Amino acid sequence: MGLFSFLLGLDEERRENEKQEKEKRIEQEMAWHNLDDYEKEEVRNGNYDVYNFEDSVDEDLDEDDYYKDDDR
Repeated sequence: MGLFSFLLGLDEERRENEKQEKEKRIEQEMAWHNLDDYEKEEVRNGNYDVYNFEDSVDEDLDEDDYYKDDDR
């Protein structure tokens, strides 16, 4: 029973380390994407992914810009 408990403890420690590493990566991604506080809270709560708050490049383009090859 002692060996089983020891192995179970190692597995729990590994899972905790993985969880902490994942949280650290998410925090780094949120900082890199310069999310606002409310956006960070939504990501931490699991409601959204970090990438849900990215600005779309297409929003800055007019329809004519998108179809520039048709202007020839």
